[in-house]
Amino acid sequence: MSNNFYKYLKYVALLIIIFELIYFGIPDFMKPVLFYEYLVFFGISYLFAILQDFFNPSEKTDILLRVAIIISSIVMSITSIYYKATFSFAFSVIMFDALSFSLYLTIKQNKKNKQKD
Repeated sequence: MSNNFYKYLKYVALLIIIFELIYFGIPDFMKPVLFYEYLVFFGISYLFAILQDFFNPSEKTDILLRVAIIISSIVMSITSIYYKATFSFAFSVIMFDALSFSLYLTIKQNKKNKQKD
């Protein structure tokens, strides 16, 4: 039971964040463009997490969603440079590095599995 609780906790956190954003709106210190880019980035990330947890996506879907998240982080970093948002730039670069490495490991694992077959 404890394992299932933690599995669904991230979805409860997502709902809380969505309701908070609807209630409070966009923070004054954040540019609306950056806000919407963060929304797209986390939306694609949660879509990826939902597919991984509840469905068994194909290799192509898995790689495609990872590439979409990587592209979203690149766009976020370019916008962060334009608006001189240091924290957003650092976050997007770290996420780009981590997700690119994750994609590399996934492709490497898929190639290794195909060679065994």
